[in-house]
Amino acid sequence: MRRLMMLALAAALGGCYTVDQVGLSNFAAQTVEPGMPMEEALVRMRTEGFACEPQAGAVVCTRQQKRVMQGPCLERVDLLRGPGKSLGRVETPPIQCKPLTLWGKGQA
Repeated sequence: MRRLMMLALAAALGGCYTVDQVGLSNFAAQTVEPGMPMEEALVRMRTEGFACEPQAGAVVCTRQQKRVMQGPCLERVDLLRGPGKSLGRVETPPIQCKPLTLWGKGQA
């Protein structure tokens, strides 16, 4: 019985999100690359679970990752426009994590 509980715990923790800025940067570099059509880059990012919104000179793609017993983290990949309708540059700002908030905390 104890062994079964340990296996269940290991399986649950195995799916935990860990903040990995280098991993996000590597993922972005492998998923989209400068020079490709912006529309193709958007399709690839959306396929990976990112929501993409156009902004001045760029498209900002974000994805929220949930963490067990901690607050969520927001991953962001900025797709900067290049010549014509191409992707010019890819930037990955720091991952932003929020602390876990408990019900009733901070409420009057």
